[in-house]
Amino acid sequence: MKVIMLKDVKGVGQRGKVVEVADGYALNSLIPRKVAEQATAKKLLDYAANEKLELDKRTAAKAAVKEAVQRLNNAEIELSARATEKGGLFKSVTAVDVQKAIAEQKGARLEIEAVHLAAPIKTVGEHIITIKAAEAAAQIRLVIKKI
Repeated sequence: MKVIMLKDVKGVGQRGKVVEVADGYALNSLIPRKVAEQATAKKLLDYAANEKLELDKRTAAKAAVKEAVQRLNNAEIELSARATEKGGLFKSVTAVDVQKAIAEQKGARLEIEAVHLAAPIKTVGEHIITIKAAEAAAQIRLVIKKI
């Protein structure tokens, strides 16, 4: 019997895949546990339409992120932080802080994984930060000022 997997089942199939299983296994185990449904012609058509819709959404989202990263190239972001007289920060600046500053100042919503810091920033001044997402990369200048 052909079934459409609704959830991942080890040794059987992954979510969204159409797999062939024994009739008894499908009727007595997979379908009652709601991890699969019988693959009828209508459900297969609906599944194909939903897959295309999801693919279009992912493609559009990826294009939007790529454009946002490209717009950030050579941008300047400013942060203010408490620092000592010698310029050392009391609290280091992390990728989360940079991500929030980009969202506030430039309006670009990026995932935390897109911000690449070699190490947390612990001094005031200018720092070059790399942003990589959706097959695009940008260099931004982060200026940390003492409060």
